Amino acid sequence: MKWIARKRPASVVGLSVAEGQLRLVHVARAKQAVAVIRTATAPLTLDLLHPEADLVGRELRNHVEAAGIRERHCVVALPPAWVMTQHSAVPDLSPDDLASLLQIEAEKGFPCDPDELQIARSAQQAANQRFICQLAVRKDQLDRLSDVLRRAGLKPVSFSLGLAALPGAMGSATDGTVTLVVEPKGASLLIAAGGGIAAFRTLEASIDSENGEAVVNGPALARELRITFEQVPPVLRQDVRRLVLRGHEQMVRQLGEILGPWAADAGLEVDLKPATGRSVGEEIAERLALRVVQDGPPELEFLPPRPSRWSVLMARYSSKRLATAGFAAAAAVVALLLAFGWQEYRLWTLRSEWDRMAAQVADLEATQGRIREFRSWYDTSFRNLTIMKRVIECFPDNGSVTAKTFEIHSPASVSVSGTARDNASLLRTLDQLRQAREIQGLKIEQIRGKTPAQFNFTFRWVGTTGA
Repeated sequence: MKWIARKRPASVVGLSVAEGQLRLVHVARAKQAVAVIRTATAPLTLDLLHPEADLVGRELRNHVEAAGIRERHCVVALPPAWVMTQHSAVPDLSPDDLASLLQIEAEKGFPCDPDELQIARSAQQAANQRFICQLAVRKDQLDRLSDVLRRAGLKPVSFSLGLAALPGAMGSATDGTVTLVVEPKGASLLIAAGGGIAAFRTLEASIDSENGEAVVNGPALARELRITFEQVPPVLRQDVRRLVLRGHEQMVRQLGEILGPWAADAGLEVDLKPATGRSVGEEIAERLALRVVQDGPPELEFLPPRPSRWSVLMARYSSKRLATAGFAAAAAVVALLLAFGWQEYRLWTLRSEWDRMAAQVADLEATQGRIREFRSWYDTSFRNLTIMKRVIECFPDNGSVTAKTFEIHSPASVSVSGTARDNASLLRTLDQLRQAREIQGLKIEQIRGKTPAQFNFTFRWVGTTGA
């Protein structure tokens, strides 16, 4: 039976929520042209993740009806703060092995179980090196958003990353771009290189307000931009040519003056695009809607997959006891024959595999015998465990400072990252480490946030030589 393929909608509503403002853009296809039918902007008093989903849906429905929009299919630009990223260099692997590697990287890089996340991937290629950036959103947030849209009478066809829809934001395979969108309450940063997304983050603490005016906290924002840019692998970073500043007009111009010298040193051409006519949120909603109508769903898709028609059909009729005894008997016979056939096939393949690996197994057993013979000559000082034990002794017992990663590099360089409940506990821990005679050259690489604070420090391990 041939299933009907998923078609591009002829009409869709682009929806974006940023800084408490709801942007709606209705786009439709007429004959061979695609046109913007209606646009609307309205304040949204309730957060999308408000516990009362019915209230949020009702407010959203009121704004849609007030704008005179009858279309129910919508494409949503997810709030940037919902998106988490993890960037990895990947070797040339088979699809199954690559999926396993990315699963492990997701478990290491994200703060929760990957099964609780909806993950989209963006690949980059440069100088025979391959990278993949995993962008993840919590499934409970997407479920809450879907519930709000359903209560508002809307049917989502796509959840996507709005910043990637801006013209030129994704650059090209050989011409990378840094796009920074600044607004009075925050900023969003996207670095595109090698044909994909190399970095994405939000900068919540980078904007200050003085005397009721929107003012850029230039040093803080420039520092975070430089840190993120330097974290991009050099082979990708060397192809980044432009720095595009978008958003609030005054902030864009102030930030352009602050970042000009650094951009020139980094080989970046600064392109100021202040939002004079319309907001960036409205442009994102329009671009997403146009793309869905013209080309179909975007590459970075966070809408959870819908169940297949077969699974829906089985779920609908499995509880109605429509299966007959003949069908059950036939299924049992077929399953039995398949089981015996599969067993014989597996036995044959396993015998073949063993014949091919018998010589290698013999060599491996011989090697293991030599390892057991000379095991007494091996180093039993347990150096790595000694380092970990000494560092743990300096951490407080109340759990106010915890380590997330602990890396020991050759010959004696150690890197530790984690979280601290407050800065005072972190400073006490660092003082304890500095007093340890086995530790020298303690250097704080990074501290972000306050409560909790995320830290990263390095040191040299000298063992007992300092005694």
